[in-house]
Amino acid sequence: MIPARHTPAAAARSQLLQHLGLDRINPELDAIATQLAAEAEVPYAIVNAFNPVTGRQEFVGLSAPPAGGLPQVERSMAPDWGYCPEVARRTTALILPNVYAKPRFSVNPVVDHLGIETYAGAPLIHDPNGTGGDVFGTVCFVGLQVKEQSTGQGSLALIKQYRDRVLHLVYERAGIRLS
Repeated sequence: MIPARHTPAAAARSQLLQHLGLDRINPELDAIATQLAAEAEVPYAIVNAFNPVTGRQEFVGLSAPPAGGLPQVERSMAPDWGYCPEVARRTTALILPNVYAKPRFSVNPVVDHLGIETYAGAPLIHDPNGTGGDVFGTVCFVGLQVKEQSTGQGSLALIKQYRDRVLHLVYERAGIRLS
């Protein structure tokens, strides 16, 4: 079996990430993540690119508190940690005001290692022709305190707004025009 990182699809994804400037840390995306974390009132927000070469989630935009009392987040994460890989599989936003409310989400390693209790994420889909596209990353925010279920619709609207901001920025920088 050929490793995923050596497939034509992986090569195409790698080329797309390079073209969009998502193959490296981006200070503009750090700034967007910081704005998202502030607006969502959570300590962490991430613009995540799924790297086909390393097989890892690469945080090309990150807002995390400075070293201190809260858990630190590195710039990459294993592909089976967190909820962003689930968002990529679903190709739709995932809102979890309380990760413990759904048992399958409460057993994720980020719950134990980082203390994540709330999550909202939306896929970044490259679909210039409107034909389905390819999920190449996510935008998400995570918190260490459960949010009320009533915050779900607001979190959904917020994460979609930031997804659209990220897509607009990376497409503009790459010279891609969408109809």
